[in-house]
Amino acid sequence: MTIYRYLYSPRGAGYRKYLRGPGKKKRATRKSHSRIHNQTMIDQRPEEGESRKVAGHWEGDTIQGQTRKEACVVTLVDRVTRFADSGLPCKTVTVDNGMEFASHAKLQKKIATPVFFAEGRNPWQRGTNENTNGLLPQFFPKKTDFAAHSSAQLRWAVELLNNRPRKCLEYRTPKEMMDSFGFALAS
Repeated sequence: MTIYRYLYSPRGAGYRKYLRGPGKKKRATRKSHSRIHNQTMIDQRPEEGESRKVAGHWEGDTIQGQTRKEACVVTLVDRVTRFADSGLPCKTVTVDNGMEFASHAKLQKKIATPVFFAEGRNPWQRGTNENTNGLLPQFFPKKTDFAAHSSAQLRWAVELLNNRPRKCLEYRTPKEMMDSFGFALAS
């Protein structure tokens, strides 16, 4: 935080251009009538999901284009392996408090998996997903209308991310990590 405080001070302004993305914009807070009801908070998530020792505990979010009318993309990332995909065994899903997850009860029923919510304004509680979402602008610039991209283009980006060595995985790829947990992945 000290470094960022300096960068956002008048003396550090010249160094901001070296940051990965633009500074965060403050948003107006949500009105009380639009809160999500019956949330199960992250502190109730099983210890197994918190420990990062067992694959199958996912973090999710959505990435939206410039306007709310455009298509969006749902991102799911395994907490342990950093694998970005769906259709694999799922034990828990942790999401943010976005209104796109207001129908979480229907989602839980459909995927037969408990959905947990991170505390408001605490993105580090879903850090794996936030990090992966930060990598996507390398493939799709900010404010991209995802309706203009085919599912094949999205799959291509996911494939590249899943085959990229990660320092946090001791320079193994997310795909190699999923293989090490015994999940059969299509090549």
